[in-house]
Amino acid sequence: MRGRRVKRIDRVRRILLVSSVLLLVVGTVGRADPRERFAQETGLDLDLIGLLQTEVGGIDLTLTFVFINERTFDSKISAALRSALLPYIGRNALYVNPSVEEVMERFGFSPYELSVRAIGESAFTPGVDAWVEITRGFTMGRFEVNPAGPDQGSGSEGILVLGDSMDSSRPFELIYRGEAVRFDINSYTVAPTGGASTGSATTSHEPIAVTPLEQVDTLQEILMHEEFSAASMAALLEIDPAWVRTLSLDLRGEELRMLFVRLEDPVRESALGPELVETLDPMIGTGAVMVWAFSAEGAAFSPWNFFIKQGGTNYVFFSSASFVELTEGFLRVERVNAGEVAAGVIRLPKSVDKSAPFSVYFGTSGVDYP
Repeated sequence: MRGRRVKRIDRVRRILLVSSVLLLVVGTVGRADPRERFAQETGLDLDLIGLLQTEVGGIDLTLTFVFINERTFDSKISAALRSALLPYIGRNALYVNPSVEEVMERFGFSPYELSVRAIGESAFTPGVDAWVEITRGFTMGRFEVNPAGPDQGSGSEGILVLGDSMDSSRPFELIYRGEAVRFDINSYTVAPTGGASTGSATTSHEPIAVTPLEQVDTLQEILMHEEFSAASMAALLEIDPAWVRTLSLDLRGEELRMLFVRLEDPVRESALGPELVETLDPMIGTGAVMVWAFSAEGAAFSPWNFFIKQGGTNYVFFSSASFVELTEGFLRVERVNAGEVAAGVIRLPKSVDKSAPFSVYFGTSGVDYP
């Protein structure tokens, strides 16, 4: 039976749903290692990929895992999947794709049967809150027909967020129904591309670590100000209006307020306070933009929804080093709770000319800087 599974996994058909994921891998691999073939087709590095196959009710189930870090985005990832995965960089998270060759609306796959084991330690089963659905019904075994056609089978997609429960700098295994696949993220191997290497996605900057702000009451008061405009905020902070921008967004009935301050030299003489100015000092004069996000009633917010636009080019962020956290957990925020503030600094990509006009976008809305 095991030999049959290996033979079938070598076919590497219908591994991913083409509508939202990396690439549809079609055809017979022959003698090629399935992970190498998958890496070649997707542009992913080998150490980020795990393929596992087991039998459920007489049907072969293939589980494809992709570890989510900066290098994941230096691949043939689709725009839709990029948007889904970006918030999970740095959270020890994995993309999970169960698939079968048959067309099925439901299948006996349950993510809650998957366990995790650091090498040399006992296995544990992630809780319900560790799973995020990409395909609606993923956690209930709902499958969708592969958009490439019914001959490519069906499957679904989700994200496993391990967070602090796993140290991904050490080798670990994912286990499903007695079958295991090993990950060793430190064993970075460039994906084979038939002679042309994809290389490694480098961080956009050298990381900057600062001590998160302990007191944000003043920020809250400013963002709650009745007159929330760039002019009023500039006056309150005693900053040249040329460097201050605001956005008020209605996100499905929830108001999200964002204040942007471009960190130029005059900021040193502002009313931000000596402690905050000292924290910001390494970023002042680099073109970086400080952002504060606030919602009186609570609203969806993630810093990974920001991108820079200049000269008709959009520069999306894939590296945690593109941000500096001013409030604890800024990079992991998915929602600003009622009355809370999330604050950080957006660092311009190296390809952006800070001396030329650029815009900072959040989704479809943005602010312009001269």
